[in-house]
Amino acid sequence: MRIAVIGAGIVGLSTAYALRRYPVSVRLYEAGEPMSGRSRGDTRIFRLAHTSPALVRYAARARVGWGRWERTASRTLVGTEGTVVSGGDAAERYRAMRAVGVRCGLYPDVSSVPGLPARPRTPGPFLVDPGGGVIRAAETGEFLRSAVRRGLFFDVVRRITVGTARATVHSEQDSWQCDAVLIAAGARTSELAGPLGLDVPSALEHHVRFTFPLSAPGGVPCWIEQSGSWRPGYTTYGHLVAPGRWAIGGHLADASWELGRDEVRRRSLALASEYVREFLSDVVDPEPVDEVYCAPTPGLGDGIRVARAGPVLAVWGENLFKFAPALGADLAAAAASGGLPEDLP
Repeated sequence: MRIAVIGAGIVGLSTAYALRRYPVSVRLYEAGEPMSGRSRGDTRIFRLAHTSPALVRYAARARVGWGRWERTASRTLVGTEGTVVSGGDAAERYRAMRAVGVRCGLYPDVSSVPGLPARPRTPGPFLVDPGGGVIRAAETGEFLRSAVRRGLFFDVVRRITVGTARATVHSEQDSWQCDAVLIAAGARTSELAGPLGLDVPSALEHHVRFTFPLSAPGGVPCWIEQSGSWRPGYTTYGHLVAPGRWAIGGHLADASWELGRDEVRRRSLALASEYVREFLSDVVDPEPVDEVYCAPTPGLGDGIRVARAGPVLAVWGENLFKFAPALGADLAAAAASGGLPEDLP
């Protein structure tokens, strides 16, 4: 059996990694460098905290998978910093976690949450997810890439055609007939899946996160700040990317594709710097030292979407990195069996 996986971001890599357990031949297509699209950057946030019990369970299953990867790689891939969610849907996430029996806490005041780079009057409530932490994204990519390197095929896929029972991947270098295709191509998933009748959202927006110097000691938890109290509608996520470095991504009211990357970057930088200066504690310096850009699909939030057309399976969503070990295993099983993943939330 021959399986094509299109896209060597975290989802494609983790699926190709899981497919090593099956008696199949895998070709993992990548147009550029692995982990250079939506998976780019050194770090991500892992959290069990979701508003749906099903997503909490899936994240817990993924965390077990992260542990297996860590033992195989002989390195830490998810830190123990913890994750805090404040304001917004923090209480709803708390209820979902409690329903599943996951350890967590909900506190009304920031004084009960040590380590946050927050001012004393920062509004709550504060959900503490002790199972969260910083994902070493770049190290994870290196581990997976090394494991699947023999199947990597550096080429640009132009289209996919479907016959009676098989599919053909047409790329710049050749055409490869296979029994199953997984499209996990990030921003290009809609372009490749649409002609097959799969309704994958095509809209994109710009997003930039910035890294600021941090003078606080180590052990700072990841922080998803949703109160909107600094400016209505402006919410952020933040986490350590290295000792003394704090990354912040802010969600703009308008980051539409039509504005252009440069304009969205300018607005994002201005707001993030003001936010650091006016809302966070003095341990964060408002002058950025680094940035990471990506082009997400707007409005998806948490959750995993899949669709199938014959032998072709497409997957899309946002915030998928944390689910990678479980999601890769489920997509591998679906690709090898010709079905749809059964355990997706």
